[in-house]
Amino acid sequence: MPNAARLNAPDVARYRVGVASLLTQSIQMTGELEWRFSVDGELREVSSQSDLEADPAIPLRAECALLLRKARLHSDAVLRANAANNLHSLAVQMRPVLECAGQVVFILDNHFVAPRLKTDPEQAVRALGDRINADYFDTIIRATKGKVGHDELLATISESERAAAESVGMRAPERRRGRSLKQADKAASLKGGEGWYAHLSNCFCHEEGNLRGPTWRGGVKSMNTWQDEFYFAGFMDYLVEQVNTMNAYAALCPAAGGDGQKWIAATLERLNEGREIAAGLRNAAVSAFVDVNAQTAD
Repeated sequence: MPNAARLNAPDVARYRVGVASLLTQSIQMTGELEWRFSVDGELREVSSQSDLEADPAIPLRAECALLLRKARLHSDAVLRANAANNLHSLAVQMRPVLECAGQVVFILDNHFVAPRLKTDPEQAVRALGDRINADYFDTIIRATKGKVGHDELLATISESERAAAESVGMRAPERRRGRSLKQADKAASLKGGEGWYAHLSNCFCHEEGNLRGPTWRGGVKSMNTWQDEFYFAGFMDYLVEQVNTMNAYAALCPAAGGDGQKWIAATLERLNEGREIAAGLRNAAVSAFVDVNAQTAD
């Protein structure tokens, strides 16, 4: 068994190093997109109605830029945790990246993709409105520790919707029940997002984690075996895919310069290249993992 582990460990090590390199490249793209949505590195704010009329995309760019910035900072922390051989910290930092990525995907999908390819514009607008209302409802409830009542919040939301509808000549929507937005909901737009978010939350951020159990379930007993390296790689492998997906959707957000198609092409190329490279590294590592387990069983 020791000889088998030494024989196959390099494939697993290459997997971990390779996906860490891919994540570094993805984070760099995130930073470039964040800069694209700003002016001289600073987010532009809406100071008047005329600003919004001249450039209606200002709020959307600001929201995307802030989500990208948060995702980038936590992704950097993931790389530092990997370098420190701390899977627990890596998992904790990975969770907010998924929250940000899921929000970017949801917002840009309903702005530009869903109305053309998945559903009608009215449904997409309703989905965005429901998400904004739920996020506002949840944020105010938590920030005021319940001092602002549900009815008062719903009245504020209803009035805002009425004013927004009137400003564009539409009929105000019917008043709906308030719904909070759970953090887990923010990752639901990602493929596998709900499952991964639940795993990270339960095993690394809540009391359900087994500190004496396997590394991938929050255990901290061993951090230096080649099996542990496989877990580090697997976590970052999934994160690379989600950060690249986030970047590809973020590229749809209109920005000054008229270079939108260039950014869309660049992010899609990074997404496809990342998938191809990660798949090759993953397949070799999985084969090594299976070979050693089979020899162990013998």
